[in-house]
Amino acid sequence: MKPELKDLVEELQMAFNESVCESDRIAEVLADIKRSGYEVVLALDVTIGVSAAELEDPSEPPAATVPSGEFTLNDEDRYFLQDLHIAAE
Repeated sequence: MKPELKDLVEELQMAFNESVCESDRIAEVLADIKRSGYEVVLALDVTIGVSAAELEDPSEPPAATVPSGEFTLNDEDRYFLQDLHIAAE
């Protein structure tokens, strides 16, 4: 993932975390669970996928694609696979 995009995604993840931590409703429910005699461990997994926006010319018909068993990887595909520790050559 490109560094500038990675920074923005991390900022988005922090915003999600802050919104959950500052939620009065979530705090109320957690307090209710604790009052019921349970300990709470809350783990959230936020998965954010991004891709470059491609502007299409509406006057052109969509190109037909025929599956051939072959595919190509763009830079974003490679960044994604690299983040998953998958080698793509």
